[in-house]
Amino acid sequence: MNGAQKDGKMICKKDKKWGKIHLALLLLFASIALASLASSAHASSGAPSFLLAAGIDLKYFALALAIPIAAVSIAYMASYAFNVPHLRAVLQDELLQIIATGAVALTIIGTQGVVDEYVVAALHGAGATGNDITSALDGASDMLSGLSDETIALQNNMLDASVWLGGQASKSIFCNFMGVGFTLPNCGQYNAYRGGLTSAMFTTTAALADTYAQQYILSLARNYAFTIIIPLGLLLRCFKMSRAAGGALIAIGFGFYTVFPVVMLATENLLHSADQLVPPPSIPFSPTCDPYETNMLSARAGFSEYGNSLLSFDLITGISYFVLVRVLFMSILNLIITLGFIRAFAHIIGSDIDVSGLARIS
Repeated sequence: MNGAQKDGKMICKKDKKWGKIHLALLLLFASIALASLASSAHASSGAPSFLLAAGIDLKYFALALAIPIAAVSIAYMASYAFNVPHLRAVLQDELLQIIATGAVALTIIGTQGVVDEYVVAALHGAGATGNDITSALDGASDMLSGLSDETIALQNNMLDASVWLGGQASKSIFCNFMGVGFTLPNCGQYNAYRGGLTSAMFTTTAALADTYAQQYILSLARNYAFTIIIPLGLLLRCFKMSRAAGGALIAIGFGFYTVFPVVMLATENLLHSADQLVPPPSIPFSPTCDPYETNMLSARAGFSEYGNSLLSFDLITGISYFVLVRVLFMSILNLIITLGFIRAFAHIIGSDIDVSGLARIS
């Protein structure tokens, strides 16, 4: 009996000893985490160049990971203080999830750096952009700016053509025969072409609004993806009750900051031939109508000639391809590909997003 009591006392002493060691290690671990959190506020100046070029500040990532580490460390110490041993197994699982979240953060940062470096090198090598492009998002923004400028130029051309047609259709002559005056609107038939131009302008306006919407999405991603959305997602993913929401935020932020610009650049430069990546043709303004023309066949020939110029194959296909394919359809395709990636990536990191509704909206 005495021997058994001694063995029991020795086991209790060993348990207490190991408990103190665990407590000391966790205190050290929490101190290191909090110290790294404090020093991360000054770490942006020493960050790698590709992070600075992309506008990625590591202190937000450090903050998102240091908070759950400190919380788990404090809870682990409390389990010894309040003698709650069954809580330690749960906290160990949470610590593993924090480590996994840190691996996700490193993967996102490394992938962003590789993507930016490759895309910028490819764009500079092809001479497609200026030297101010430092990331894939910059390249996509530059591409969208070019598309919006070309769309505005096409819209202005349609407006000028419609005004010109209105001026031609308003031409008339006034005749006075034996005290009776009357007006002959010999050019009024040119108004027949204005209806088609009005419909084309509505479609072009929708295309221009689409480019502005994409630019707005890229602006949101530039300002908030690596400062709020992804760090908040990393923070939420470290805890079981908010893991799904955290994975969704990480996937959304990374998808629209990295994947969306890359998909836009890829589809723009790979799915169109060189002769299709040119500004759309302009609508002609000739021949003019002569209201003094008395020969009906000659007037009809001028009207038909202008109609044939509007129905030119190169003019119709150039404008239709630019507005309907390069601007409208490609924006829908790019968004669908991005949403598909977001759903797949969110599933990999432990979340599930139903993007079918968003895909229908796109």
